[in-house]
Amino acid sequence: MKPITTRTAALVCICLFTTALTLVAEQPAVSLSLSSLYRKALRLEEAHDFARAETLYRDLLQRCDGEQAWRLRRDAQQGFLRIEDMKGRFCWSEAQLQEQLGKLYRGFQPSEFAEWERRGWLLSWKVDGKKLYYNTNVTNLQFFDTALMARNESAAKGFQKFARIFLDESAKLDRLRAENGAPQYYVDPVRFVFTAKLVVKQADLPPGRLVRAWFPYPLLTPATQNIRTVSVQPAGALKSCPDVEAQIGIAYLEAPRPEKDDLVIEMKVAFDAFHTDLQIAPDAIPPYDTQSELYRRFTRSEQQMALTKPLRELARSIVGHESNPYRKARLLYDWVCDNVKYNFVWCWRDATFTYGCASEEVRHRRIGDCVIQSVFYAALCRSVGVPARIHNGPIFPPGMKNDHVWAEVWFPRYGWMPVDVTYSEVASMVPGLTDAERRTIRDFFFGRMDRWRLFTQRDDLAQELVPLKRSARRRTTMFVTPELECDGQDVPKRAYSWNCEPERSEAAR
Repeated sequence: MKPITTRTAALVCICLFTTALTLVAEQPAVSLSLSSLYRKALRLEEAHDFARAETLYRDLLQRCDGEQAWRLRRDAQQGFLRIEDMKGRFCWSEAQLQEQLGKLYRGFQPSEFAEWERRGWLLSWKVDGKKLYYNTNVTNLQFFDTALMARNESAAKGFQKFARIFLDESAKLDRLRAENGAPQYYVDPVRFVFTAKLVVKQADLPPGRLVRAWFPYPLLTPATQNIRTVSVQPAGALKSCPDVEAQIGIAYLEAPRPEKDDLVIEMKVAFDAFHTDLQIAPDAIPPYDTQSELYRRFTRSEQQMALTKPLRELARSIVGHESNPYRKARLLYDWVCDNVKYNFVWCWRDATFTYGCASEEVRHRRIGDCVIQSVFYAALCRSVGVPARIHNGPIFPPGMKNDHVWAEVWFPRYGWMPVDVTYSEVASMVPGLTDAERRTIRDFFFGRMDRWRLFTQRDDLAQELVPLKRSARRRTTMFVTPELECDGQDVPKRAYSWNCEPERSEAAR
């Protein structure tokens, strides 16, 4: 073989460079222009310039008509849904908000409004150049102050019942702990049946032949065992056996589009649910293996759990010289419960997970719902070397149903320990509780957990569905309600209901 000369090498490089230029030139320019248009729409949306963002999203939908551009088309549809949600919430003038506050809070005086706004308790955005208030300010206000919750009398009564549920639960676990003697971390199981039903009227079904559905399905955890599909209607609709050890619990179904009748899909799943009662001796926790895959995975910085310099500094200021991982996690837990107020912010949560950072948003605002409160807590734990992750799923304490997110921290020898900063913060500020009861609630949600919840997504939020959904999702951050499409078109109008009840044999006990 002849040696390659410098001149030959130069010619080869020139040929390769020319070929590369040719290949780039042959790529469709439309793809680049569409991507640029989408990024511009995102920037306008983030700046709350919704009218201009909608114009760009509309342009994208008209131009993304090819098979290769379906993802971009879906992203544009998702942008429309986010804006629709945000415009539907940031929609009140100051006069409208004051009128509603006067209806809900006993003794409201207009002079209070300016002080609440100064404290940051009333959220407003400048939308398309006009200052508009968040209409959920009306109910969010009560979470800033126990005295304000007491002035909203009907809500206060409901939250007192809510707090009582977990005070009773704590007392029950104390009794079980005393009876068992030796530590038992998962106790007193009940077999539940989770029923999820979706109904779409014939007139609301898009044209097509095939309906695809993604139903949330319970994931296997130490507190959720023996999961079994009881029934699926229509028969034969379940197309993939749900993987209960996956990161997202999905039952994927397909059914022919009915020609005349309404579409009805129903799934029933049975599982054993345990109370969690981790009894951890902090000084018995061995050192972490900092080179292990688990440790590196759950202490790393991520887009929504960004371990920024200010966040690390905040976490270090909270834990001080403490080196024990359990005590560090508890110091951070108490600080978040005391300093980050619950606010229902779902309408821009999906926006945050699209172009923002949840942990940084909470660090700046000191408010958040269960999603971003839990993300923030997990980020603080990671920043001081305590592995942490988050979960979401439906919850069903007696007399209530909701969607929820909570955190877990990991300790050698003990494994993952549940931490629910949101329920702790909300339940412990209810008016009428004694200091001892508030402390009981605070202690309960650090290491203990009720059995009235399902895990349907873990480790990460905003995970893609499997198989991929080709149309926009109703909610991208959490997966707690079914997603549905007919021949690639989303089905927005649907009636969804669910319940979780003890199996008949259990109910009779």
